[in-house]
Amino acid sequence: MIQPAGTENWRGLRLANAYRLLLALALTAAALTDRGPAVFGQANASLFMVTAWAYLFLAMAFEWLLELRILPFRPQAHLHTAGDLACLMLIAHASGGPEGPIALALVIAIGIAAVLHGGRAAIGYAAIGVLLVLGEAIYASWTQTDANHLTNSGFLGAALLLITVLVIAFERRAALWEHQSHAREREVRYLSELALRVIEQTDNGIIVSDPDGRIEYINAAARQMLGERGAADLADDHRLPDLHPGVCDALRAWHAGNGGQQQDFDQPRRLRAQFHRIETALGPRALIVLLDLSAEDERVRRDKLAALGRLIASIAHEVRNPLSSIRQAAELLPESDTPEERAQLTEIITRHSDRINRLVEDVLGAARSPAVNAQNVELGDWLERFAETRRQAWKTAGKPYVMALTAPIEPAFSRVDTTHLWQVIDNLCDNAERHARPDDGRLRLRLRLDAATRGGWQIRVCDNGPRIAAEDRSALFEPFFTTHSQGTGLGLFVSRELALANRGELVLEEPDASRQTGNCFRLCLPAAADEAIETATTQARE
Repeated sequence: MIQPAGTENWRGLRLANAYRLLLALALTAAALTDRGPAVFGQANASLFMVTAWAYLFLAMAFEWLLELRILPFRPQAHLHTAGDLACLMLIAHASGGPEGPIALALVIAIGIAAVLHGGRAAIGYAAIGVLLVLGEAIYASWTQTDANHLTNSGFLGAALLLITVLVIAFERRAALWEHQSHAREREVRYLSELALRVIEQTDNGIIVSDPDGRIEYINAAARQMLGERGAADLADDHRLPDLHPGVCDALRAWHAGNGGQQQDFDQPRRLRAQFHRIETALGPRALIVLLDLSAEDERVRRDKLAALGRLIASIAHEVRNPLSSIRQAAELLPESDTPEERAQLTEIITRHSDRINRLVEDVLGAARSPAVNAQNVELGDWLERFAETRRQAWKTAGKPYVMALTAPIEPAFSRVDTTHLWQVIDNLCDNAERHARPDDGRLRLRLRLDAATRGGWQIRVCDNGPRIAAEDRSALFEPFFTTHSQGTGLGLFVSRELALANRGELVLEEPDASRQTGNCFRLCLPAAADEAIETATTQARE
């Protein structure tokens, strides 16, 4: 019955008039039989009789107006409220004052007015009712000796105002609830339509069915994967066995607990069905996700062909220059007159042959999955031995390079393949020698061992050479990317693969804004288990 203020509440108006008809019939019956409450008509029986009949005819006229809709809602609602106040106040006057059942009828009439009108109109009618009640109380006090009329009328007036305020507050709250309900309904409808569009546009097949295989929803991709020609063929009682008996059997086995959550099929095309349980108010349902493996195979094949094409182009580019040098040296070798010239040409052939051989070995190494022989290693001691070996090699070769090592005092155990670890750190140092030498030629490398922020340990290899160009940073770990004429472009790629094989990570850190030169590579390694650390520590003490 309650609707937001400003709306045409015809249903509420009909219910109010039905109540009015019942009340008028009761008052008319009380006037005719003289069996109603003693207060009815005690001051003026004739006026009570006439007013009761008038109230009944007025209710019937209102019903006729409601049926014909001759007047708009607002004028009719005002007529109903004015008729209620007029008739009820005349009945109260004929009964000696608005007390007992008459006071209750007035409260209900003002409450109905608040529901139908709302806002200022409801407050206005409540104020009119209070004035009429007080006026009737003042008149009764002058004509009767009962001193309770003003007190009772004051309480009744307060009740009229209170019921109006409460109804208006409830009406506003109901309007707010209705507004929020409509907003949630629109949001749910929007999300449902959005989800449906996303499901229809996805490449994966989506099927919702009950445990017996009766399909409740199927998208276009699933129909295509299962050989369904179109949505028109999908009747309301369409069942999964009619589309794909194998998927239906797998679904029933999964429901019974005898099958896995996913299964592959080869007909009508290669696909994979994944089953997920959904609990609904209608009972358990199965969400079946179909993955088109044939399309995935085609994508993998295209990616492999593209990668193979890039690999062949890179190898051809890397091999062309040394082969050209070898051919030129071979052509000049018969024409050389002195042993020095022949030795020089032979050295060229040997050097470029070694370069091609190194390229082949790097390609084969990159293609093979590294076999990991992990063991517990104390990284501080290991790095100290590596740094000393590197220093001795530089000293023997007469290279003015310096390597500094910073490690924590406490042991830093990690589980890693030491051969892979040596290859990674050695390759980072080789890259620094090749690409990161400063203008004065005095390379300074810094090895730093720290605890990683996400657990484990990290080894940082930093140089003092020129910064790696911003456009080269993103492609640094891609295969065959190199900025050096003698490089194969596989060193950092292989190093990152070895780090990943050992459950680690190799990254190039962002440049330090406080310094103008230098690059830092960070190798993160997992920490060894506590039991392994305790065993290694005990063995070291013994």
